[in-house]
Amino acid sequence: MAAVTTAPAHAFDVVEAGQPVVTGEPSRVGPPWNHRSTINIPGTETDIAFGGYVKLDMLYDFDYDLGKATDPYAIMDPSNRTDGRSDFTAYESRLNFRTHTMTDYGRLTTYFEGHFIPDGSFNLRHAYGELNGFLAGRTWTNFMSFVGGTRTLALGDPKGYAFERQAQLRYTQPVGAGSLSFAVEDPDTVVARDDAGVADGESQLPDLTVRYEYKRLFALSGVARKLSTNNITNTVDDETTGYGVQAQFNLPFTPMTSLRGSAAYGEGIGNYMGNPGNTGHRNAPDVYVNDDNELEAVETRAFGVSLNHNWTDDWFSSVGFSRLDQDMPENYGSQFETIDYAFANVIWDVTQRLTVGLEYQNAEVEQINGNSDDASRLQASAIFQF
Repeated sequence: MAAVTTAPAHAFDVVEAGQPVVTGEPSRVGPPWNHRSTINIPGTETDIAFGGYVKLDMLYDFDYDLGKATDPYAIMDPSNRTDGRSDFTAYESRLNFRTHTMTDYGRLTTYFEGHFIPDGSFNLRHAYGELNGFLAGRTWTNFMSFVGGTRTLALGDPKGYAFERQAQLRYTQPVGAGSLSFAVEDPDTVVARDDAGVADGESQLPDLTVRYEYKRLFALSGVARKLSTNNITNTVDDETTGYGVQAQFNLPFTPMTSLRGSAAYGEGIGNYMGNPGNTGHRNAPDVYVNDDNELEAVETRAFGVSLNHNWTDDWFSSVGFSRLDQDMPENYGSQFETIDYAFANVIWDVTQRLTVGLEYQNAEVEQINGNSDDASRLQASAIFQF
C-alpha cells in the first residue's frame, strides 16, 4: 500500500518568504524574518515558530577600533586609534520565537527575540504580545519607521536615523491604505555625560508618540516628552519639555531602483537617536545643565538618504549618506557636534537561507571643541538563516 502523506495543519497561514512577522517592523529586509517551519500544537489553535540566524562579521578597521557593532563615537576616544585591525565576531547572531493563537477576540501574537550584542551575553531585543491592534511589551519605538531605511551589513539603520527599542503600550488603527499608531513609552531623561556629577535623570511621565505610515512609501511620526532631574542624589532639581518629529519616504524610480530617506528634528530626543555602542546614550543626550543650573533640552537635527538597486533577484546594492547634528554650549567641548556617516555595499542572497556581502563604512566626527577625525571600516558578512 502506498504511503499517504498529509500537509501539517496550521491554525494560521504560514508566513510567506520575504514577509515580516513583527508588528514593529524588522530592522532587516529579507529571509531572517521568515518562519517557514511553523508548527501547530496538536488540539489547539496555537501555532509556534522558531527563527533567527547565525551571522559572522569579518571586520577591518583602518584608523580606529569601531567595536563589534560600528560605533562612530569610538572616534572621540584616542585610545581606540589603530594602524589597522582585524576582528571576527558572531555576536550579532539572533534567536527568536513567535506564537499565533486564535481567540474569541481575534489573533493573539507573542514575540520574543534576543542576540549577543554587545558583549557576547544573550541580550533582549523584543518581548511583546499583541491583540486587536493593542501591543504591550518591548519593541521598536513608535517614533521610528523603516520606510526610509535600507539594507546594510552593519547592525541597525545608518547613523542619523532614529533607532531605539522601548517598553511601551501601543494601539494601531488602519486608516485607509495606511495605519495610525499611538503609544505611551518608557521614558528616560539622558543627561549629558559632563553633568553626571550634578544631575540625575528622572522621568515623571511616559513619552507620548504618534505615527502615520502609508503603504511603506511614507511615514510621519512625533514624540512629546517631559524631561526632569531631582536633587535627592545630586544638586540639580529641574524639568523641561522635549519634542521631536520625523518624516521618511521611499521613492521607487523603477521596480529595481529606489531612493529612500529620513529627516528628524527635535529638542530632547537624543534618547531616540541611539546607535550601537552608545552606552546609556550619554553621547547623544536629551538635556544638559546650563550656567544657571537649569535643564536645557539639546536641539537635534538628523537626516539620511540612500540609493538602492536590485541588480537581479539575488544581488542588491545600496549607497548612502547620513548626518546627526546636536547643539550644545562651548563648555561641552568633548561632546560631538556632527557625525557624518557614509556606506556602500553589495549583498548576494545565495539561497533563501544564506546571504553574503561586503560593505565599506566611513564615519567622521566633529566635536564642539573643534577636534575632528574620521575612520573607515571594511565589513564582510555571512548570514545563515533558520
